Amino acid sequence: MNDQLETAQAEPGTTFRNVMVLLAIAVAGAGFFLVRARLDARMRKLGLADPDAKRHLVTEPMKKNASTYTAKPAPDFALIDSAGNPLSLKELTQEKLTVVYFVKDGCPCSETYEPFMQEVGRNYSDVAHFLAVIDGTRETAAAWSSRFVLPYRIAFDPKSETMARWGATNSAFTALVDRSGNIVEYWPGYSHTMLETLGGRIAELAGVPRRRLALLDAPSQLFTGCAFGTEDPSEIVRP
Repeated sequence: MNDQLETAQAEPGTTFRNVMVLLAIAVAGAGFFLVRARLDARMRKLGLADPDAKRHLVTEPMKKNASTYTAKPAPDFALIDSAGNPLSLKELTQEKLTVVYFVKDGCPCSETYEPFMQEVGRNYSDVAHFLAVIDGTRETAAAWSSRFVLPYRIAFDPKSETMARWGATNSAFTALVDRSGNIVEYWPGYSHTMLETLGGRIAELAGVPRRRLALLDAPSQLFTGCAFGTEDPSEIVRP
């Protein structure tokens, strides 16, 4: 009799706890789906959900997003390079035209892009600064610089905050900034035509003859890189 009474008294408390657990699970589930829905909406807006984006082809929304930054002051930044030296965009542009491009550590697309960017950099280093910005630590930047024997500086941004301010959703976003600090060209990816255009614009703005670039293997279509923070680089096929 006593056992039955104790069981009856315990049941309301147990039921209440079960209800609270189920309610907590329901709230957590609703929160997850809300966050996911917002992320999916943003990806659709930027073109990242497009089948072409999954093959790392630049989409029209990506082009449109990049175009909103052109003919406007470039977002300034103060970063540290792989050698531990501070740098800022303002300091760079006071000296020369500046090309800024974004790198994702471990991304095959960034690795494929690197030799082409270096070809442009070597040919125009006398009239333009070239700066890579990688998502990682100083060690990450130093390893990238050593691996690809960078002829110019590479800075690091562990939280990809610079990429976010520049609207660079993916690696390989590349900007040409004039000496007034304005973005004159901004590409959400790279191709043979884009690289030739970059070289031509540097020559035009610097007032020097256009240089011949060795870009035989550059892709004919405009390719972007891995998305910052939302994609597994190991699943990507090189363009």
